[in-house]
Amino acid sequence: MRRDMDLVRQLLLKLESIKKGPHEVFLLSGNSEVVAVEGRTSDEIYFHLTKIEEAGFLERVGGGAMTAVSFRALSWKGQEFLDNIREDSIWQKTKEKAGSASFDVLSAIAKAILKDRIRSLTGLDLD
Repeated sequence: MRRDMDLVRQLLLKLESIKKGPHEVFLLSGNSEVVAVEGRTSDEIYFHLTKIEEAGFLERVGGGAMTAVSFRALSWKGQEFLDNIREDSIWQKTKEKAGSASFDVLSAIAKAILKDRIRSLTGLDLD
């Protein structure tokens, strides 16, 4: 299965919005309602959850299950990545410039677009 960065973004936004206590842990499978995405199969969802976990975007909690991903919170790295691509217009520009790229490349491009936007709005150079 191919990685779909639009689905990764959708899942990160869903994960971030889960209402729970700070120590509460969820086991998320591909058919968990809290991460359901219309038009996507449970296999697609589970595959992308495992990729999000492999990328270090989730806090590590225990060993995990073979059929579910343990979720307590996004890691610092996951929050940073999501902050860079959260805004729809930034995400669209990032995809236009990067096409199909790695998490690191997408994040770097999104950061550059954000810096450019801040520079144009404030005159501050963040380099």
